[in-house]
Amino acid sequence: MPTAGNITVKETLDLLDGAFRGLSDSIAQGGYAFWLGSGISRERVVGLDGVLEKLIDFLRTHTTADPACPYGKALEKILGMASPSADERKEIDLARPVATWACRKVLLGRLWNQYSKVLSVEIPPQSLDYLLWVGVDFKNTFSNQNPDAEHLAIGMLALEGTVTELATANWDGLLEGAMKALGHSDTFYRVTVTGDDLRGAAAAAKLYKFHGCALRAIEDEGKYRPLLVARSAQITGWMGNDTFKITRNQLEALIQRARTLMIGLSAQDENIKNLFGQVNAHKGWDWKDEPAPIVFSANELGDDQKDLLSVAYGAEYEDNREAIWKSACLQAYAKPLLLALLLNVLTTKAKILASDIVAPGLGDDGQARIAQGLTHLRDRAAQGADDDRLLFAKGLAGGLARARHQLQNGSSPAGLAAYFPVDEQPAHLMKGKMGLASTGQREAAAAIGLIGLECEATAWAPGVDDPAEIRSGALRVSSATAEARIFFAANDDNITSLMECGAFDEDDDDVVVICSRRVTERQQRNPRSRLRSGKIAPRLIAFGPMLAGAPSLAGLREAFRDEVGI
Repeated sequence: MPTAGNITVKETLDLLDGAFRGLSDSIAQGGYAFWLGSGISRERVVGLDGVLEKLIDFLRTHTTADPACPYGKALEKILGMASPSADERKEIDLARPVATWACRKVLLGRLWNQYSKVLSVEIPPQSLDYLLWVGVDFKNTFSNQNPDAEHLAIGMLALEGTVTELATANWDGLLEGAMKALGHSDTFYRVTVTGDDLRGAAAAAKLYKFHGCALRAIEDEGKYRPLLVARSAQITGWMGNDTFKITRNQLEALIQRARTLMIGLSAQDENIKNLFGQVNAHKGWDWKDEPAPIVFSANELGDDQKDLLSVAYGAEYEDNREAIWKSACLQAYAKPLLLALLLNVLTTKAKILASDIVAPGLGDDGQARIAQGLTHLRDRAAQGADDDRLLFAKGLAGGLARARHQLQNGSSPAGLAAYFPVDEQPAHLMKGKMGLASTGQREAAAAIGLIGLECEATAWAPGVDDPAEIRSGALRVSSATAEARIFFAANDDNITSLMECGAFDEDDDDVVVICSRRVTERQQRNPRSRLRSGKIAPRLIAFGPMLAGAPSLAGLREAFRDEVGI
């Protein structure tokens, strides 16, 4: 069995299709709030590993030979928290950067769950937040931030309307940075540290940064620097601090009204446990509810996570511990889990779109087979996600954005287009939605399902081109003898617009355009050039009428293969 540390995206999808099917379905419906910890930023310099390494290096370079040196005392105290063995002590060379220490990862791993104690170490007569603000070089460390696959996946899930409430103990601005990288304003999130931040214009999603916000502390040091919660005393005092009262109330209500998925969050902080203790105090979730009310992304539950479950479920916990642990532990860490959830949400939405096509000849069995084709392509995509997960997330965002702009707007912009969600509402609200009838997405989803069935039968093989290239289609499909760029267009006007913007031209013989409506015959500008070259025109498929007139799925597949012509 894979562990949370080595599980693939495809294996994570298997979990979401199996034991955690209820969770994946509920996330597609907007049923879970995400609670996020430093684990989602661990491979970035602003992850706790990076913060701790910078802090130790700061103390190391400021330590003098004086036995009373406050920096040396602080460094020895922090290293002592990591409980290095005699052999590890030999590997600690204070004359060299921490990055060169052979025991670096081991020491940082032990300190990772003690970050608040580490940042509580004092350097008299400096301020209490001296190690955080100066030692970590807070402004430079947190001002330039490059989002990772996790943050991009969360951003796309938020844009899809399936995750609209998030709570994080992280200070960093990686989630906001990911939204910008996806081509959207960071005002998409209502970033909330105190109740004051909840006032003003509406936002699409709420992001509770209950331990403070680095970007705001840098921009408005006077107001937001004191709100950075880092030291043990601050975490303990957070529950009784009136500055955070409204935020506490909102988070308590969030725990009551939405199920919880914790990703990269060890739940070590007492204020988090206290918040979840209010669930039991106010007769909240029952541990037997389906899907599970509280789930952790973890290889196995730690003591702090078990404590949180204990205070959340109260008297029911003791006699049902093992069953609760099993239902609450999803063995996949942030990257594979979030990418798998994103693929599942996109596929679920595509299935709902395809289920609303006008195709009376297909019947329930035909519809189910189209859904199967969509699942097959989802799984094929997942199998290519693990070599470089960040590159995969960027490619998925860019590829879907280009396909949506081409389909609905008849445009194929240069470079990476802004992410264009399938729909801004959760999946279940898309069923029968009147506003989707004219977008062409229903017919496009059905066509993608058919492509998936042909690929499953090994007749065709799917691929993608560079999502930043203007002439890239939504897909590239190949057979043993030919290949084609597949474009989607909601209507005939969009076909003309795609040619005018340079996505393809009338002499391209590797282009198939699947139009959701009727297609008018086009007059070639220079028919003699085609006669001389022997090229055929792009194949323009009036797919909506093809669906409406299909006598059966088998008849539809045959007609579709003939029209694609590869």
